[in-house]
Amino acid sequence: MMKKNFRVILLACFVGLLVAGCGLGKMVPRYPEVSIKLDNENLENRGGQVAYQVKGTIPPKYMKKKATMTVTPTIEYNGQRIALAPIELQGQKAKAKGTVINYKQGGNFSATGSFEFKDGYEEANLVASSTAQKKKKSHTFPDVMLCEGICNSAALMDINPELSEKAGNGTQLLYGDHGYKAEFLTQTAIIYFDLNKADLNMNLKLNKEDAAKKAVADFAAFMKEGRVIDKIVVTGWASPEGEESLNRGLSQKRAEQGKKWFDNEFDKYLRQYAKENKIKYKDLKKPEIVFDVTSPGEDWSGFERDLQASNIAEKSKILNVVRSQPNGAMKEEKIRNMTDIYPTIADIILPPLRRVEVSMVCNKNMFNDEQIAKFMTTNPDTLSVNEKLYAAYMEKDLTKKEAIYKVIMDKEESDWRAYNNAGILEIHNYMENGDNAALTEGMKNLDKAAAISPSNGIILNNQGVGLFLQGKKAEAMQKFAEAAKATTNPVGQDYNLAMNQIQSGDYTGAAKSMNNKTCDYNMALVQMLDKNYTAAQNTLECIAQKDAKTYYLAAVLAARTKNEAKVYENLAQAVKLNASYKAKAKKDAEFKKYKNQSKFQEIVK
Repeated sequence: MMKKNFRVILLACFVGLLVAGCGLGKMVPRYPEVSIKLDNENLENRGGQVAYQVKGTIPPKYMKKKATMTVTPTIEYNGQRIALAPIELQGQKAKAKGTVINYKQGGNFSATGSFEFKDGYEEANLVASSTAQKKKKSHTFPDVMLCEGICNSAALMDINPELSEKAGNGTQLLYGDHGYKAEFLTQTAIIYFDLNKADLNMNLKLNKEDAAKKAVADFAAFMKEGRVIDKIVVTGWASPEGEESLNRGLSQKRAEQGKKWFDNEFDKYLRQYAKENKIKYKDLKKPEIVFDVTSPGEDWSGFERDLQASNIAEKSKILNVVRSQPNGAMKEEKIRNMTDIYPTIADIILPPLRRVEVSMVCNKNMFNDEQIAKFMTTNPDTLSVNEKLYAAYMEKDLTKKEAIYKVIMDKEESDWRAYNNAGILEIHNYMENGDNAALTEGMKNLDKAAAISPSNGIILNNQGVGLFLQGKKAEAMQKFAEAAKATTNPVGQDYNLAMNQIQSGDYTGAAKSMNNKTCDYNMALVQMLDKNYTAAQNTLECIAQKDAKTYYLAAVLAARTKNEAKVYENLAQAVKLNASYKAKAKKDAEFKKYKNQSKFQEIVK
């Protein structure tokens, strides 16, 4: 009885197959023997297009001579099916236009195509939908899975702008230059000495001349102006007719005397200041003076200069004789000999070379760095706009720096730099803390800066960064392009505009535009997309401060290189630093081979 029932069932199945085959015979039950697959199952978005190549094999004695078959690659996404270009196959005697498949031998087929990548296609599937037909009979076969998910790792491109005073190879938020430059005024007094002596003698003839006395008086008057002293430069000199060793000593001693003279003059000034301001001298805060004391020795250049300017008829001959001597000792001897022949040398030229020069170098604007920083807090109105901006530049605390710029904005409404600099600090705050309000406020300040200074490359660059962070990448690229061609402060944008090349799929061009920057996230991405996996690995490894996106890219690279342990290790670090990568990893086709693994699921749960 069981055998009979089995035969009935078998017969029913056979009849069912014949009916299902609709004249196609064994083409229906043997369909699983047909091979349809992608040349590379890891489809990816490149420049907005997804290229694919379908390859198939039809087994021997499968394709009916008068039958045709249509294989249609089909996108399945979000409940929709989008048919792509069909692949037409035909038997040897079929009247159609397709790849002919020999009945006895079977055959192969291949077709290439592409389709536009759309948002969400990371979770789309590509299937092969096949239909066979013979005369008026047809049959649609079950779909064959070709690809689960489409990789979109080019979208991982990102910028990591750094606050910077100047543009470089990378993405920067650029400060407007503070424009402050310390300018210095110098007042010099010269004190002369007698031959072979180093003691101060203000009654010396040269010291009593009007020019020397005026220089000393002007020095004292300059000191009384109360300027901030940057340094005191003291230089002791000797005339070149004596022995060199003696002159070196004289030069040093005269320099020491010059320093003592300044100390005495400065002390007199401080005592007078204390008296006039009714301050006890002992309570007076005395500034620390920086001295630059040198003793070059014999003043040969001064001798030649003054001799050349003298009225001595044979001065050129004298100079040639002196210059032709092989060493300093012989030069000195020649000069001593000539002083007997030319009294002018001994009486007029040599005496002024025995001197010490004392120069007081002071800040032209009256304020040093410490005072500028102090006045910015206590009395900003005493500072110029450049000094205010310089005060902000010197401040290292970014919160305090931003506050200074806002003070400047209130006072200097027509200066773009304060708005620009406050804007980039607010954008930086957004990057550090995820404060969307800070990003919005930063962009408003950049807009104000741009209204004051149109076509300014620094501002346009910063606006581009802000737009990119807002997700407006196309607008960001436009700003970067404008920044490169700006009328004022143009900023090179090769690195930033390489993002366009990444989006368009020109990875080689992008690497070139980025100047093959080392230890750089986007460079590693480009290398990976270009399938230069070893280079990408090296670039990622040398990034010192790895953030969440760097670890995520390292996980993607590990998936491509089939390093399962590194996939989990890097992905775990990424989600630890930024939990939003959990949802991203769940959808990312790069991880399709690991999604069902317990370790992967544990990381992204």
